[in-house]
Amino acid sequence: MNIKSQSFGTTPNGEAASSWIITNESGLSLGLSDWGATIISVMQPDRNGVYDDVVLGFNDASRYIPTEGYQGATCGRFANRIAKGRFSLDGTVYELATNNGPNHLHGGDVGYNARIWKAEPYTEGDRAGILFSLDSPDGDENYPGNLSVKADYAMDESGRLYMDFHAETDAATIVNLTNHAYWNLAGRKSGDILNHRLTLHASRYLPVDDTAIPTGELASVEENPFDFRQEKTIGLHLGQVKGGYDHCMVIDGESGKLRIAAEVFEPESGRRLALYTDRPGVQFYSGNFLDGRSFPKHGGFCLEPQDFPDAPNQPDFPSVILRPGDVYRHRSAVHFSVD
Repeated sequence: MNIKSQSFGTTPNGEAASSWIITNESGLSLGLSDWGATIISVMQPDRNGVYDDVVLGFNDASRYIPTEGYQGATCGRFANRIAKGRFSLDGTVYELATNNGPNHLHGGDVGYNARIWKAEPYTEGDRAGILFSLDSPDGDENYPGNLSVKADYAMDESGRLYMDFHAETDAATIVNLTNHAYWNLAGRKSGDILNHRLTLHASRYLPVDDTAIPTGELASVEENPFDFRQEKTIGLHLGQVKGGYDHCMVIDGESGKLRIAAEVFEPESGRRLALYTDRPGVQFYSGNFLDGRSFPKHGGFCLEPQDFPDAPNQPDFPSVILRPGDVYRHRSAVHFSVD
């Protein structure tokens, strides 16, 4: 395993950023940056041995605008949406930024995607990675508690990308961390992903209201456009979903244990990926709001492993409360292969 570090330019805030390229013996490479603890590239060969970048990203930190797209970034303190930017914890109501219509999204105005993280490269056996760490103070974006966060991104010789998140607090708070990579297995400049073939190991999903907040129901995918239990193209029933896919899929199997969540195949290149996670849900997003300035509409898809959106306001959803003495742990992995 080889790790190469280099400058990644300056952030939109004028801070110096760095990047690292991790390459295994087969030539598969993973690019990471300390700006947002971000996956900036994955160079993967196709069935003919031709390499292309299968992650939507940029070559300079200045292109990663904090409020746009969240390409490849680590999102928190609470990823996804919180209704009306408000939640109650132990009798106290917390008001958060409403940066997505009437709702709070991905940690607020300055989420973890818009921070420079401390970065420690490492090698361990047949894997190499970067351990990113961040101290999020009490009152950060109006969340309670001093939160110590770690995001460990690593790759091994078998072609697996590991994403491990860890957090501890000194006061009760809420935590939901994820990575927001956009994938296009035909290559990031190849056009849309509507012909990618997707399998989701999810018998249920979370319906949402007109502002993308879950209604509280865990609905069956039976006989509706959310049924990807058998492989089908992303675009097959996309037109039947108002606005496109941007929904949390309830992953089958026991939450808290690593299990397969999704598989994607791109027929022209032969590239595949399989997502494994220990989280209860995966947000499936079909790139509906990509506007053509950097990437075309539906130019990438996201599979964001996480706890349920708006969980602080939904008592029937699994708890996202982290208390002193407890540890938040989240493990996900992506395995790359070629047919």
